[in-house]
Amino acid sequence: MSARLLCLDSGTTTVKAAAFDAEGRVVATAQRDNSALQRDGARVEQDMQATLDDAFAVLAECARRLEGPIEGLIITGQGDGLWPIDTGGRAVGNAITWLDGRTRALATALQRAGRLEAVEAVTSAQPTAASQSLHLLWLQDNDTARLERIAHALRCKEWLFHGLTGRVLAEPTALLPTWGDWRTGETSAAVEEALGLRRGVALLPELAPIGDCRAGLSKAAADRTGIAEGTPVLLGPGDVQSALTGLGLGSRPGVTRASIFGTSAIHACHMDDPGAMREKPPGAIIQPFALTGGYLCFHPSFNGAALCAHVARLTGSGAAGPSQPAYSGVLLHPFLEPGGERAPVTAPHASGAIFGLTAASGPREIAWAALEALAFVACKSHEMMNAPEGDLSLGGGLSGDANFTRFLATVLGRKVQATTGGLAGLRGLAAIAAKHLYGASPETLARDWIVAPDTVVAPEPGAVGDYAAAKYRLFSRLLDMLQPSWQDLSAIADLAVDLPREHIA
Repeated sequence: MSARLLCLDSGTTTVKAAAFDAEGRVVATAQRDNSALQRDGARVEQDMQATLDDAFAVLAECARRLEGPIEGLIITGQGDGLWPIDTGGRAVGNAITWLDGRTRALATALQRAGRLEAVEAVTSAQPTAASQSLHLLWLQDNDTARLERIAHALRCKEWLFHGLTGRVLAEPTALLPTWGDWRTGETSAAVEEALGLRRGVALLPELAPIGDCRAGLSKAAADRTGIAEGTPVLLGPGDVQSALTGLGLGSRPGVTRASIFGTSAIHACHMDDPGAMREKPPGAIIQPFALTGGYLCFHPSFNGAALCAHVARLTGSGAAGPSQPAYSGVLLHPFLEPGGERAPVTAPHASGAIFGLTAASGPREIAWAALEALAFVACKSHEMMNAPEGDLSLGGGLSGDANFTRFLATVLGRKVQATTGGLAGLRGLAAIAAKHLYGASPETLARDWIVAPDTVVAPEPGAVGDYAAAKYRLFSRLLDMLQPSWQDLSAIADLAVDLPREHIA
């Protein structure tokens, strides 16, 4: 098969590649599970060499299925986290991923001292347990020897770019929400000063705009992938912006907002003026839109579709499968990840809760209540962002769940355009590469590179709509009531760590 563009998305759950021809058609794909992720309680790390090996493997597999030259390669990867390298370009230990929860207490102390607000004044977003700046600060407090070995603080996609090209570069849209000002496009030492961080901005890669942030494929990477040495490698925006682009946010007519339910959940809108948002939680992010102008405003949640697997394990019901509605009085708060929550609730100690349990409740009711909770969080985010009227574009693993999609449309009170193919991030990358490598116009990108949704689902009227509205109101009221207790619950959990594991009579 002929191809022109090869795209790579190294995610938390899977590593995917796809090749596109000159008309934006997918001509080959490859995928493998992320073999590098390591979970141990609040510690969630990733083997950096294994991450690079996974990337080489999927690129090589995809390239083997193609005929004709590959004219360009563009990459993205999971956002946030700390992927440190030394002066020789070698990994300095494992990456600290965006799911790691070890900085929760640190974030709380900084928040009490008003230092996170000082950072937000510069970046428009407060650091959370996912933030690279807090990971470096944690190392400063807990592992100074490792911190001193770090020459560059990268993200996943920058580590992969280095592995493919030998160059240390970054693009600003993903980096500035942590380290600078999206309005000026500049990093700021005020961030590290507010946090008391001795080494921060000096560790960051050189910045270049998307399109200019590129280098040739190295000989070593060419040997591993079968792609010609010197092939242009572009560093795309973060995985979030890439996926939102692929879902048509900001380019498909009638779409003003989007939600993605992957391992995490992302809720976003495209706006010409971010000041039009009704409310901006501290964990929300604003990025210039790489495709057609304007801004993407989004709430990156820690708790997404992985909630289904967590609930299945906790209830002993086995692997989570397609949903079946089980409407009930069971109401769930879905904050189970060790880092707490980032947006629309910004709280490092956020934890889950289940209300309305009775002896008649079972795993089906709890599993469905978890999906309802994800829809309620999405609704809260979109209310805060106050996007113009229009449809919501839905992606991620739950986009293929017809019952969840219908309930989400019902809670939101608007049509949901579901894209179920799972290639949104790769398609967004391809559209961005087509713009910068071929000069494709916005009309061409919308027509040929951003595909139409698989299904469009309308809200369900009548009794289900009344049930959803009433339950969402209660969900929000209980959330407001419980938030002041999250830190106390976290403190009790810390006390429990040192207690005997078994009762001794």
